[in-house]
Amino acid sequence: MTSNQDITTEQKILAAAEEIFHEKGYDGARMQEIADRATINKGLLHYYFKSKDALFDTIFSMALRRMVGNLNSILLLEIPLEEKIDLMIDGYMNMLMRNSSLPSFVMNELNKDPDKFIAKHVGGDFRNVFESFIDSVNKEIASGKIRPIDPRQLFMNIQSMVLFPFIGRPMIQVIIGLENKDYYSLMNERRELIKSFIRQALKP
Repeated sequence: MTSNQDITTEQKILAAAEEIFHEKGYDGARMQEIADRATINKGLLHYYFKSKDALFDTIFSMALRRMVGNLNSILLLEIPLEEKIDLMIDGYMNMLMRNSSLPSFVMNELNKDPDKFIAKHVGGDFRNVFESFIDSVNKEIASGKIRPIDPRQLFMNIQSMVLFPFIGRPMIQVIIGLENKDYYSLMNERRELIKSFIRQALKP
């Protein structure tokens, strides 16, 4: 059985590692720096995670799970597609407002070696989410509730409209001239605009 001390120490390590990997990526992160930020010695860090690769894989898997979140449970709800999409957008936006560095971290690491990361981390859970989304869209097309649309295009539209402002945040803030507090205010406005845009795009 894991003791409370073990849980506390592991959580401290994961919190410190998440911050440093998000800031510096895999290549820039150092185990000693992670140990220092977690206020433990390096030997204890290696007791929990034998290598930098093992710790990184844990952090990367956590990031991906956060990005998928509870999408599958939303898509399985017996509610109209429009309501599902609203819940998806709210879920994404809430998560990204708390973890604005997350999408950049995931994309940067994926782009270094896509085949390796996809083979290791992107499996059944992600495919199940997408298949549930396709089923939801096709059912509403068949019933005439929304216009015919390729579910892949709709999925990409939602993803890009939500994610890009966070991936491109530094550029957007500079170009528009936004302070951090104004940026988050703008993102809260954006969630409703995205919902409205998607609803209009799906009207039969």
